[in-house]
Amino acid sequence: MKIGIDGSCLENFSGGVARILTQMLQLWLQLTNEHTFVLFFRESIPQDDFLRHSSIKLKLIKGPKIIRKRASLTQQTLLSFEIKREKLDLFFSPWYAAPLYCPCPKTVVGLWDISFVTHKSHYSFRERHPLSFLSKNSSTRADGIITCSEFDKRQIHKYYGIPNNSICALKLTADEKFKPIKNKEKIYSFRQKYNLPKKYILSLGVICNRRNVDIIIEAFKNVYEEFSDIGLVIVGKDQTKPFLNIKQKMQFLIDQKRGQYIERMPENDLVELYNGAWYYICTSTVDGTSIMLQEAMQCGTPVITSPLMEESVGESALIIQDPKSKIETSELFFKIIPSEKLHDKYAKKGLKWSESLSWMELAQESLAFINSIK
Repeated sequence: MKIGIDGSCLENFSGGVARILTQMLQLWLQLTNEHTFVLFFRESIPQDDFLRHSSIKLKLIKGPKIIRKRASLTQQTLLSFEIKREKLDLFFSPWYAAPLYCPCPKTVVGLWDISFVTHKSHYSFRERHPLSFLSKNSSTRADGIITCSEFDKRQIHKYYGIPNNSICALKLTADEKFKPIKNKEKIYSFRQKYNLPKKYILSLGVICNRRNVDIIIEAFKNVYEEFSDIGLVIVGKDQTKPFLNIKQKMQFLIDQKRGQYIERMPENDLVELYNGAWYYICTSTVDGTSIMLQEAMQCGTPVITSPLMEESVGESALIIQDPKSKIETSELFFKIIPSEKLHDKYAKKGLKWSESLSWMELAQESLAFINSIK
């Protein structure tokens, strides 16, 4: 089978979708030699070695630069022509939407969440409208949907009306590079490089309203005077709508040398970032999972999350029942900050949970799902 894939998320390798696609592709190449994969890129072709496989064909989308500057415009116009030229058997779009006119017998869309539909107030009209329109229309026309949790599967079924048997919910895991670092000097040098506290609670990921980073900051301000040896580190681009100005909210802690805000952390530094953290926290009220939870646990860093994500972490994480409650979040901080015993308990639980997850199983399940589409 000749399978086309929109590979544009790999061009700058940003976000969880790029990590998921990279892992799936590498393992699909090990699992089968019956398929040819044609990857389409908008601006440039990445130099990753695994893309030079004999079963992979790399194509730079042709067309006017004025169109290629806009991802959605390229997807809905130029990409359709490329798909037609290649005479594909199936097209897989891993990034929320596919061309509405997709000249291909079968289509699969990666739909990792639909927060732009379920929580419209978190997005500007300019962001929300085209994404929701393209996502819903291309997904309902698709032959299959791939998502990342049972919760997201239920949301897609509820809001888009897509049959459950047409949705494949995968169990995300972390890249094998995420693992505990025993070299304390390496962690010390990393903290010095970014001027991080010796001990810190970490929030990492694109900052959206649904992830309640502002609540985490305010809750930490309630407890930081009680514990002189810990800080708060926030890493991620502030994309809150309405705008919360996370950097400004962090400024008080930064001035006290009890916090740090970093808009973007290089991919190569993420392992050290997790390893240096006392806890990782992600308390989304919309997402059914986050690959960062798995990365943190695989590094031996205990995690704090919300009830929606409980399915993806089992009993290996601490749960804040009401992530929007500053009081409940503060109370948990009071509990976990001074306790070495609690820290070690959930670090071990996280590592054990990580051992139960496998990229190979995810690759096998996703490839079997694609192969099953008639």
